[in-house]
Amino acid sequence: MGTIKSRARAALSAAVASLGMAMAATGLAADDPDSQFAQFVPDDPSSQGELNPAMPVGVIEIAHGVYMMTVHGVNVVVQTGDDGTVIVNTGPASGAQALVATVNKFVHQPVRYIIDTGADPELIGGNAVIATAGQSPLHMDAFAQGQQRRFSGVLQLGGLGSVATIIARQAVLTRMASSAQVSYASAALPTETFDRDEFHFIYNEPIAIVALHNAHSDSDSAVRFERSDVVVAGAVFDNDHFPVIDLQHGGSIAGESEAVNRIINTLAFAHLPVLTNTGGTLIIPIHGSVCDLDDLAAYADMLATIRARVDFYINQGKTMKQVEAADPALGYESRYGADSGEWTTQDFVDAVYKSLEAGRKRRHSVKQPQDDAQ
Repeated sequence: MGTIKSRARAALSAAVASLGMAMAATGLAADDPDSQFAQFVPDDPSSQGELNPAMPVGVIEIAHGVYMMTVHGVNVVVQTGDDGTVIVNTGPASGAQALVATVNKFVHQPVRYIIDTGADPELIGGNAVIATAGQSPLHMDAFAQGQQRRFSGVLQLGGLGSVATIIARQAVLTRMASSAQVSYASAALPTETFDRDEFHFIYNEPIAIVALHNAHSDSDSAVRFERSDVVVAGAVFDNDHFPVIDLQHGGSIAGESEAVNRIINTLAFAHLPVLTNTGGTLIIPIHGSVCDLDDLAAYADMLATIRARVDFYINQGKTMKQVEAADPALGYESRYGADSGEWTTQDFVDAVYKSLEAGRKRRHSVKQPQDDAQ
């Protein structure tokens, strides 16, 4: 029964989101100020990137005070309470102003924290706009404000309370600072970084940021809101597509599978009727509708199956072109695949092949000196 309720809940969320997008696309978006699918046109068109105001921001309240907002196809999670507001990922730059307008409509506390789950432009593109529109948590700190007044004119404590704090893995900051494709404003860069496996803090509720190593890339993480029982999976889980394995930036199929399994085994939980009477943990992918543990488990099975098939062909000595011809993604293409676009089924299969081959070469290079020593 728990699984049925959970999946029904996810299906309802998907249906509501689809209905809202369809209303907006046909010009039927409600003028009612309480409508969660009204089309938002920002007052200030200035943004990092070209704004497309014709694209609405879809909003679903998935738990009390927790919203999934979909901007230009990318899911952003907003958690709010008496202390302030936390945003996980800020979406692409082109939707930043529309996202600010949407957040202001549904949230009455300032954005004080932004959490980046990766360094992809579609995850962090709105950082500068969102952070500048927010406030630092120190704005609420009476001691810090007192120190600012005390040392005014003596020490420059500029920036106190002026922008939201951005939290991310150190790898995210490194990628952003060294990017040759995008030049990020200083306000877009993470201001609080960590290198350890997990980062915990309390803001409205306990929040855990868990590093996912060498999965989609070298800078992934997942976020769990403990009381709300919501997990933001970031780029390691795309409910509409095969995952992007960014080999250039440290991604691997082994790390991707391990990341998804770690979320399943340590961050997401099944139906607990006695304690919460909910349908279990709600999981937010980078693209697609709200998911549950069953959806993520199906994704893990897909990854394991395709990885095993490609590995089998590699052991037979097949080349990448021969593996492509063998169609190791058979059975999953209609669900997650694409024949065109930025990331196709062939791109995914090629990335799996290259990742497994690179892993075999690393293991061989480690083993070779030991054999020579014998």
